[in-house]
Amino acid sequence: MVVWEYLTFDIGYDRKKHKNWVVVRDDRPPLVGLQAILEEHGAQGWELVSLMPVRFQAYPGFGQWAFEPASYRATFKRPRGES
Repeated sequence: MVVWEYLTFDIGYDRKKHKNWVVVRDDRPPLVGLQAILEEHGAQGWELVSLMPVRFQAYPGFGQWAFEPASYRATFKRPRGES
């Protein structure tokens, strides 16, 4: 039987500096861009399981409000024991 380990973190949209999706990390420079985030974790053996919006930003429109995701929660998995 395969035993899985999981990794979750938030991916936020940086409108000011990067104008892209960003993962802020304490020990290294931030990962910028969804492609770079997926490739970095895929190279470490992680498989993306879900990408759920967790925070929204509202923008006024023509008589209505528009809502867009401001951050996502990413969940990855890999078989326990891989590095």
